[in-house]
Amino acid sequence: MLNILNTESVITMNLAQIGGEIHSKRVQAGLLQEHVAKFAGLSRVTVNQLENGTLKDLGYTKLKAVMDVLGLDMETVQPTGLKSALAVAARSISTSYRDVLTADMLSVMLRSGQVPEQFQPHLMALLDETPLPVVVKAVAEAATPDVPAKKIMKHLSVWAKQWKVCRTVW
Repeated sequence: MLNILNTESVITMNLAQIGGEIHSKRVQAGLLQEHVAKFAGLSRVTVNQLENGTLKDLGYTKLKAVMDVLGLDMETVQPTGLKSALAVAARSISTSYRDVLTADMLSVMLRSGQVPEQFQPHLMALLDETPLPVVVKAVAEAATPDVPAKKIMKHLSVWAKQWKVCRTVW
């Protein structure tokens, strides 16, 4: 999701909603689609599809060009829904096992690269089943100045190869 910034507020929206905002700003500015298209270096058909929500995809550079013409800006923000990815990950990878893995234990394992044998199935579940945004955020939460996220990602990669996990991103 992107946030569209205008002088009144910050609005979170998808491409179709962005198109609606672009339409409103264009009309408010007294411009035709043809004008916006020409100023942004696009076709009128592309601007029309963007405004009507029928455009499936538009690259950042093209979208930014349209938004610049209309005085709109965008910024990305972290979703606020996930408070502690380590806690979510630890809880979700412990559901099928007798031994419960806590967020602190998971954090230590991620940093050290050492997994006690009874927790290997838990970490395999992390590598194979946990949504990647949760894994990425858990890695960031576990990282320290002494053990940066890059080193933790290397641990995940080593474990994935060692345990022959199914997910191929590692």
